[in-house]
Amino acid sequence: MNKDKISAFTLKIASSNGCGLISILYDIYGEYEQDALDQFAAGQVDDAIVALKKCAEVVNHLQKDLNFNYRVSSNLYALYDYVQRNVSKSIYKANEEGLLEAKKVMDELGDAFDQVAKKDSSAPIMQNTQYVRAGVTYGREALNESLMGNGTSRGFWV
Repeated sequence: MNKDKISAFTLKIASSNGCGLISILYDIYGEYEQDALDQFAAGQVDDAIVALKKCAEVVNHLQKDLNFNYRVSSNLYALYDYVQRNVSKSIYKANEEGLLEAKKVMDELGDAFDQVAKKDSSAPIMQNTQYVRAGVTYGREALNESLMGNGTSRGFWV
């Protein structure tokens, strides 16, 4: 994943609520998954394994954040375990076979969490962040973004 994508995910995380954050984790997984598939296609197995390890980290994070007060968490844990085993299979076999199996599960779960996140209207988790608005003004090379204050100062008044 390149620096621009990392910056975009950072902006999304800063302004998302709980469900949105889980949805973003699925998007991050998808980026690493695509990186791994692209690296396998290009014959760069070592780089693909690095991306696969990042996939495993994201799934591990999703597993650790489950709240077992809800019944669905046990089912999600089993699905994440299945994904972890398939990603690990791709790492030790150095091919995309396990990753393609994991992709089926993660795509379905990602779509489901996207739908849930769209219906969640709770406040963002991070309260004191700047609001970033991307407008229709474009620079020579990229979209211009404006940071909007949220009524608080980020520095010191002297």
